[in-house]
Amino acid sequence: MKKTLFKYIVAASVILTVASCEKAVEKTPTHSLTLENAFKSLDDFENSLSAAYNSLRAVGYYGRNQSVIPDMNTDNLVQTGESLVNFLEVTDWLYTPQNGTVAETWLAGFTVINNANVIINNIDKFATTANQTRVNRIKGQMIALRAMAHFDLLKYFADNLDRSSTSPGIPYITASVLEASPVSSKPSRLTVAQVYDAIYADIATAKTLLSNIDVPINGTTKYKIDLTALNAIQARIALYAKDWPTAISASTVVINALPLASRAVYPSIWRDQSQAEVAFAVFFSTGEFLSRLAGDVYSPTTGTNRSQFEGNPALFSQIDEANDIRFSTSVTRGFSTTSLVRANSRLVVTKYLGKGTALDGVVDWKAFRTGEMYLIRAEARANSSQELLALNDLNALRAARINGFVAGAETGAALLAAIQLERRKELFMEGHRWFDLKRTTRLIDRGAISSPTTQSLLAAGRREWVWPIPQGERDANPNMAQNAGY
Repeated sequence: MKKTLFKYIVAASVILTVASCEKAVEKTPTHSLTLENAFKSLDDFENSLSAAYNSLRAVGYYGRNQSVIPDMNTDNLVQTGESLVNFLEVTDWLYTPQNGTVAETWLAGFTVINNANVIINNIDKFATTANQTRVNRIKGQMIALRAMAHFDLLKYFADNLDRSSTSPGIPYITASVLEASPVSSKPSRLTVAQVYDAIYADIATAKTLLSNIDVPINGTTKYKIDLTALNAIQARIALYAKDWPTAISASTVVINALPLASRAVYPSIWRDQSQAEVAFAVFFSTGEFLSRLAGDVYSPTTGTNRSQFEGNPALFSQIDEANDIRFSTSVTRGFSTTSLVRANSRLVVTKYLGKGTALDGVVDWKAFRTGEMYLIRAEARANSSQELLALNDLNALRAARINGFVAGAETGAALLAAIQLERRKELFMEGHRWFDLKRTTRLIDRGAISSPTTQSLLAAGRREWVWPIPQGERDANPNMAQNAGY
């Protein structure tokens, strides 16, 4: 049976969960919103808030496709002989409109959007003068989440990500399954510029709402979108849009609020022992095997310690193993949690090894943090005739990571190249590499390859840089045009 985008979301089961005392996302749903079950009080919206964040944990979103696949299908990782080749069609850029990973990504993004819209479009019915700041806090987060999820889909499914691009983008969905009409349930694709217009409008609205709230959104953890996180989201979006002034101003807010971690503290971020630099994280629970973030790269919980992808030696030869804390934080030579012996030439990815001393491969996903903001601001400044300030940002980040770092003096093209190299080092396995190459129209060159990988070179401008619209969506919605070449 054919289903529209909205019916896919219903079929995927829109689940709303009760928040824990830490206001983290619960992994066990305890409250469901269906078409037959409406909100009765603001408390229901508080409970549902956590569920909208919970949907970010899907494998189609930060559970895998928006987190580790952008490294798996580029030159940051090398596929090994231990690979189960479950994602070879994606990592070798051979995907089709029928590909399951592509469909998962589409569905996961719009499920997040739907969960946000359920709250956005119903909460004002319960607003009063007395509780308006509470309504602002809840609604502002969901409008921000809606903007972020649309942007994350746009990155995969649009070919030109410039702010004024007239290339086909995605639909911008503002109605949930509760409000969908026959017309709105079969939306057409907007241009990229129109999608940005809607994203920018949502961010502006969210900023207004979150500037007037009843209680702080986050405590010791950063599982929800507050003003700092919203500025981080805005900074990343502005970078892709080449909106340099906004990228600079928004990233500066985050930098001022969240200083860079020291070299001593930096590794503990990845063990969830420190919240340093973290602007927004997605909660994953220790022992939760199905939500193992990097399990399709390195799975320490299996008896064989399966390492399907490992760090590319060509990248790590550019990272100072003795002095750059990011080397030992990202990979470990020959690592194994069992007696299995691996050669020290094997750069096993251990960035997501587990919380504290755990070795189950489950940690919170650090969606936005300060290190990225320094690189966003540096790139924006370098493209705004502010080279000295850009160099200062780049040097500040390198000094924070590299023991004995001597300040660089790059200018011009060399400065931009240095910023991009630093993004590769700093943001390894954080969901950026594919999109960084795409938005700057560079190529992927994996060099010499071995089985099971079959593709080495992806030139800029090739069809494969944009994913196809899932065939199931197009079969159900005649208004959903396919991307060129598919």
